[in-house]
Order: sequence, then C-alpha cells, then structure tokens
Amino acid sequence: MFDLFRSRQKTVRYLLGALLSLVAISMVVTLVPNYGDPSGGADRQIIAEIGDEVLTVNEVQMVMARELRENRIPPGLESVYVPMFVQQMIAERAVAYQATELGFRLSDAELAETIAGLIPQLYEGGKFVGTETYRAFLAQQNMSIPEFERNVRKQAASSRLEMLALEGVVVTPQDVEAEFIRQNDKARISYVLVNADRFRSQVKISAAELQQRYEENKASFQVPEKRALVVYPISEMAISSTLTVSDEQLRKAYNEQLDRFRTSERVRVRHILIDTRDKSEADKAAAKKKAEDLLKQIRGGADFAKLAQEHSQDFGSASKGGDIDWVVRGQTVPEFEAAAFSLKPGQVSDPVNTMFGYHIIRVEAREEARLRPFEEVREDLRTDVLRAQVFDRMQSVADQIRAALTRSAAEAETLARANGVHPVTVAPIRPSDPVPGVGADPNFAEAIANLPQGGVTPVVPAGQDRLVVAQITEIIPPRPATLEEVRGQLESQIVNERAQTIFEDRIKEAEERVRLANGDLAAVARAMNFELKTTAPVSRGEEIEGIGTALQIDEVFQKEPGQVAGPIRLSVGVVFAKLLEKVPADLTQLAARRAELTEALKQRRARERRDLFSEGVLNDLIRRKKVKIYDENIQRLTDRYRSS
Repeated sequence: MFDLFRSRQKTVRYLLGALLSLVAISMVVTLVPNYGDPSGGADRQIIAEIGDEVLTVNEVQMVMARELRENRIPPGLESVYVPMFVQQMIAERAVAYQATELGFRLSDAELAETIAGLIPQLYEGGKFVGTETYRAFLAQQNMSIPEFERNVRKQAASSRLEMLALEGVVVTPQDVEAEFIRQNDKARISYVLVNADRFRSQVKISAAELQQRYEENKASFQVPEKRALVVYPISEMAISSTLTVSDEQLRKAYNEQLDRFRTSERVRVRHILIDTRDKSEADKAAAKKKAEDLLKQIRGGADFAKLAQEHSQDFGSASKGGDIDWVVRGQTVPEFEAAAFSLKPGQVSDPVNTMFGYHIIRVEAREEARLRPFEEVREDLRTDVLRAQVFDRMQSVADQIRAALTRSAAEAETLARANGVHPVTVAPIRPSDPVPGVGADPNFAEAIANLPQGGVTPVVPAGQDRLVVAQITEIIPPRPATLEEVRGQLESQIVNERAQTIFEDRIKEAEERVRLANGDLAAVARAMNFELKTTAPVSRGEEIEGIGTALQIDEVFQKEPGQVAGPIRLSVGVVFAKLLEKVPADLTQLAARRAELTEALKQRRARERRDLFSEGVLNDLIRRKKVKIYDENIQRLTDRYRSS
C-alpha cells in the first residue's frame, strides 16, 4: 500500500511496480557486451522476435544469474524456471508492442510527470535540478537518458493497455463470504498415504536380468567426453589488491560529482493508517474516531510502534512498527507531506486526512538539505574510483593473459601471478560439471565446449565480479560405459519400474475395496497393511503430516461426513481421505477481515485477468506473424541449466 501512498499521480501508480522491474532487468542486461545487437551472434542467440525487437539468450541468462544470486530459484530447478522466465519476458514485450501499435503513447508532459514520481530527488522545490544530475543518477544504474525514457514510454503504453483490460474487476459481498468460509471452515480427516517407495523392497533383480537390460540398452550408456583445463579467474578482489587510490584522485572525483552528494531536506517517519478508501460516510466517521482514539493512547504514553503493528492498515509498514524510512518533499501526497515536514523529531501529528484515509504521523529524525563534506564521503568515493580502475584493469589483464596463453603457458602463468591472479588446474570434467574458480556458468561452458586441445577461450564474464580465460590441456573422448559403471543406475531403473507397477496395482485394489467397504477406510487400511492417520480439525491452509497443506486434498472438504475422497494423486504419493467431521467457519469474524479479503480477491482476479490478457495478446501476435519464437533455442538454453 505504501508504494501507492508514496506516488502522487495515477499514472505513476500504474507504472511504478512494472517499471522498476523493467529497469532492474535493463540494469542487468546493459552490462552484457553486444546486448540488443542481433548481429553480434548467429540465430541461435535469438530467443524471440517481437516486432522489430529481439529477445536474446544473453538477456535471459542475466535474469537467471540475478535470480540465482538472490536465491529465488530452488536448487536443481533451474531448467524448470528458464522457460517460465522466457514466457514472461516475451509476453511483457508482446503487450508493449500491441500497446504501441494501438497508439497508446506517453506525452512529453506525462513523461516528465512520471519521471518526477519515479525519481523525486531530481526535483527540489518543484524545480528540475538539471540534465547533468539526471544523467549522473542514471549512469549509476548503467543507463542513459534516452534508454531510460524509452523504457518509461514503453512501460506506460503497456500499463495503459493492461488497465483497460483490468477495468471492471468486481468482488461482491457473497464472494468475500465464500472466500472467508473457504479459508476458515475446518475438517477432521482420517487418511491413508501410499507411495511407490514402500514397494521397492519387494523387487528382486538377478544378475542375468541386469546383464540383459544392459545389453538391450548398451548404446544409450555413454561416458561423456571430459576435458582438463587451466583456468585463470581474474577477480575484482584480486585486481583491487594491486591498486591504490590517492587523495588527489579522490578530491578530483568529489569535485566532479558535487551534485551527487547534495541531499534534500528529509524526515524519517512512522505512521498509522486507518484506511477509508471505498468506504461509506459512516465508515469514514468510524475510521476518524478510531484514529482519534489511537492518538489519545499515544499521547497517554502508549508505544507508537506497537499500536502501528496492531492497528495500521498500511500492511507494508505495519509489521515494521509503521516505519516508512526517509521521505523527501514531493515523494508523498500533499497532506501527508505538509504534516510530516511541520513536525520536530519526537512529535506526533493530529489525524491527517488523505486520499488513503486517516494517518497519525510521528517524526523520528530530520535532516536539512546540505552538501555532504569530502571527509564524510571519502570511503564511498574510494570504493567507486577503485571499482572504475578495477574494471579497466581486469579487462586489460585478462586480454594480456589470453594473448600470452596463445604463445606459452609459462609466460601466461608468470604474467598472471604478477597481477594477483592464481591459475587453477582442473582435472578432466564433464561438460555439465561446475568448474573450480568459475562454477556452473553456461557462458563459460559454451566457450570451452568446442575448443581443440591447446585451444584458448575468449575472455568470458563469470558471475558479477570476475572475468575468466582458460586453456584446454587434455580431451578424453566419449566411450561406451561398462556394466559396472552403470550398475547402480540400471538397478535403480528396474526397481523403480517394478515398484511403480506394484504400486499402481495396489492403488486399484484399494480403490475397489473402498467402494465395496462403503466408506470404511479403517477396514481397508487394516486389510492392506496401510497406516491410517487421523487429524485434528484443520483448515485448508494448515499442514497435514506427510501431505503438506490440506488444500492439496481440497476435495475431501466438499464431502459429507462419512464419505471418502480418493485416490488423490500428489507429488508425495496417493491419498485416500475420509471426512469425519465438519467444523463451520465462525462468521462473526468475517467483518474484521472483510476489507483484507476484498483486496486480496481483487488482486487475485486482476492477476488472473492480466495473465489471460497477456496470453491472448501474444497468441494474436503470433498468429499475425508479428512474434516469432525460436523453440529450439529455448530448449538449448534450458538444457544448459539441466542437472546432469
């Protein structure tokens, strides 16, 4: 909510979330050489063409690198996420293309207004601080002014088109009540969970069977090619240890970037919000009364942060005791700004009425506009100047090492060690193995894949802080695997197949027994030696032992007491579940949650409609040959992330 509360204009509210995502991707991909230039590689580097725009393999790889670095992809599921990210990126660009084609454009005045909302520090006292400050701010994000403004215009067009598609999302009181019941009614359940693993011990394999399976599939069992190499990881840390920055350089950088160190007047605030949006006049009066009651408690000595956690309806800041950090002029709605900047540290405002509701504001600290002195920013400057030198030096050292490697390994090693770079000797590895000093980097894997023995890679970016050069020292060709090398794999394969067959037969038998036993699940469990478990009353969102959330067996909630649901197939196995007792939701609690549930339902339906809209736009553009997707390149990229 506070993201919306901070943004003063409707246009900004529509754009902010989507634009920041787009800018984040731009910040990543602008670090990649030849980004956006389809001539920099063959067609295998193109994921999709959307109008005149090209989505490249590099762009997807940079997004994957960011997600992996921030641990947002579960280990081992990288190859699952690649097609999802590709689909999302293509759909976003398709909507942007369609919006532009339909004439949705941002005027120059709207562009300026939007940028003022996105980067309020560019305006002081309502006046633009200047193009140089604007350019310097964007340069810190590795973006130019034209590049940023193109992205703003593109995202604005997309957002306006999407808003048309999302108009009319309605949630009725009946919808809210049904959702409350769905979340809060409970059931007491008895259940049986069966999976194929319990039957593995019943499978016996003879030596003759194992030999036969090996002979039948011998051609498919291959030991892949292996390559030994010497890797030269040129890291930021290694290079920075060889560099120094003088005070003269720091003062020169300071004087060239004075605008960067000017800070606007700002206050750090907490607030409690009592929401009045979409409320009746009676509800608004009640909200004002509640705000006044909370203010009395605060002035009587109550803990502001504790009251914010318990009562504030700005759910983004409530969990932090109402803390919304530092704000500058022009960043919040006018009424909030006027109150916040009129208070001294420690003071609390009267209830402030804005378009969002009634706010109680407490100022925690205040800073006047000033130029931060050199001594205060010295270390930040040192880091920035050193980083600039490091990047230049890294590329230079990497190029020198690569050139030396093409002449002599000894010369390359001497040069590397003189620059703080320590070569890593890598024993023969498969193409899918992570490389010491590099990790599992698809760019590097591709660089070494087709080199001959003695071949040297180009300089390859690896991760966010290093460049890598490598030389192939040995190639061990692929060969057929022996029975002993694949024995474990074969045994596991046969056991899995036979256990699955037994499992499916037992599930069919259990299904028939449940039908004949007229719902007596306990009798079926005894007869088949299955373990029967019984829960306490649980809601759909609560956990059931061995299963996960009860939502996964939602169909049992639809039954009448005494009835059995199943077989229900889950990732953990097959479940038969009997409803023993229904515990209806307490509807007296609905009023307290109505606003929260209404908003959640609106957002869910908006997401569903947005997804359908994007899919429809993309399919139409594909049909009209405005979008071309290279499935083979997507598959090739996905395979790079697939676990061996």
